[in-house]
Amino acid sequence: MSGGEDEVGPLPPARLAGYILGKEPGDEVVENYRRMGGHLRDVVCDHLGDRWPRDGARALDFGCGCGRVLRQFARDVRPGQLVGCDIDADSVAWVASRLAPVEAVRNGEQPPLPFDDATFDVAWSFSVFPHLTDHWADWLLELRRVVRPGGRVLISVMGEGSSEAIAGEPWDPDRIGMTVRSYARPWPAGGPMILHSEWWLRAHWGRAFHIVDVVAGAVADQDLVVLERPATPAPTREAMTAPEPGEPRELAAALHAIALAQREHAELNRRHDAYAAAYHAELARTEALQREVVELRRRLEASGGLGLTGVLRSRARRALRRP
Repeated sequence: MSGGEDEVGPLPPARLAGYILGKEPGDEVVENYRRMGGHLRDVVCDHLGDRWPRDGARALDFGCGCGRVLRQFARDVRPGQLVGCDIDADSVAWVASRLAPVEAVRNGEQPPLPFDDATFDVAWSFSVFPHLTDHWADWLLELRRVVRPGGRVLISVMGEGSSEAIAGEPWDPDRIGMTVRSYARPWPAGGPMILHSEWWLRAHWGRAFHIVDVVAGAVADQDLVVLERPATPAPTREAMTAPEPGEPRELAAALHAIALAQREHAELNRRHDAYAAAYHAELARTEALQREVVELRRRLEASGGLGLTGVLRSRARRALRRP
């Protein structure tokens, strides 16, 4: 199945199919790619309605990976109608070479995207904003820029369905807001993990978009935020990130984020201590073996030609003579 084709279209190599999951290549990741692609197509169609797919409309898949959503629509569009972008060069190259007439471009870690203002009628972004830490506001404003006024944007976030796995505790939206776990963890290991509360999304994302709906669990175990681009001037990045005035949950969420970060730091320290203890135990064992090798070499040199086998036999005879 890996690298082949099914009824929808070409399938990527397993190493690319597993990229977005942070998992090793195998048939399982290709099957996940296929299954989730079909599910995400339904999400797009259900929440964009007659806006997409529609003749003449243009759509952007932000963080397209190796095209698990793009391939669902590739046979329904003409050149210029459907564009994907991603930070991973190999994924972009595969989409560009195998999913024509879909277009694919590589983006950097920060904006801008290589598109004019108001280029797209709709856009979607799945499993991207749950990992954006320092530049979430920049990217949200960039999506606002490239989508026309009145256009729709679908974005998945992690909420209640991910609380136990990410924070190790029951869901309490009043003290989450936007909470980052595993800050700066490398992408091959899954990257940072971020939880979002609906009240925080409406307070902060609502400064750049009209929030049409927040649908819990609509994207597998993630929530779906349905946005509409207003015609009003865009806010600044500083305005996007500023605490909501008069909102006591902002402070509660900040204090809880600090507590979670301290707990995570303590766990990392415990793991480091366990690793250090194991390392020193192995080092002591290696040093003991090295001392034994030195002693054997000394005995060999002092044996007057017995050789290594003779030394070992001599040691064995002495050991047998001991009471």
